Amino acid sequence: MRQVLIALSFLGLLASCQMEDDVEKPVVSIESPVDNQIVYTADGLRLVATLTDNTGLLQYKLVLTGIDSLNDVGADSTSHLIFIEGVANSEKAIYIDDYISLSDTTFNGFYRLTLTCIDVEGNEAIRDTVAIRIRNSIDSEPPVINALGPVAGDTLSFGEGFSITGNVTDSQSLIYSDIYVGRTNGSHEILTFGFSGIVNNTVDYDGIGWYFQVDSTWNEGAYHMYITAWDNYSGVSHEIPFYVFY
Repeated sequence: MRQVLIALSFLGLLASCQMEDDVEKPVVSIESPVDNQIVYTADGLRLVATLTDNTGLLQYKLVLTGIDSLNDVGADSTSHLIFIEGVANSEKAIYIDDYISLSDTTFNGFYRLTLTCIDVEGNEAIRDTVAIRIRNSIDSEPPVINALGPVAGDTLSFGEGFSITGNVTDSQSLIYSDIYVGRTNGSHEILTFGFSGIVNNTVDYDGIGWYFQVDSTWNEGAYHMYITAWDNYSGVSHEIPFYVFY
């Protein structure tokens, strides 16, 4: 009988411990930077945040990732920064106020800053995320696309066409630009051309004399003229959508 009572007491104690397991997630709150804030590489990134947990914090992780963006400055999404720090003495609350240095090679554009943490029981916090814009202190201006072709949203029929005019320029170092004309789904390519070895930071369409006329090889549907350009720290794109209908 005594052995049975001991076993029951042990099971009761075990059940009590299981009921008291910590399943509460830590809480993360970013105070700085704020959404849409512009951060210059020369100034660095100031991170101000509060992390709390009911049992104790183990470590936190900060991830900075580029975001591609059409028709505006898109950051290099293939590069990202990760910072992982341990929390001393399993503190239940910590206040972070740190500066993170940013390399002068950081690409201009939109970035996503994500902060998360785990507690001593392994519970992971719901992430707090802020969208910011980073500008390189050496060259914060992207290339400029001043190109004309079809009228945006216009519909072309058999025999109608358009010229490509204008230019692509950059204040410091235009290194590459390309152009695509064709179906938006890629099923019919009219033109694909890449410009490398650019002189005087300019691509001049006026001197090329490109003219395109709708003929029987053009399928009906949605088309566009799509241009991208890059310098050492920025990328930019420009789209002119149009339609073909007979």
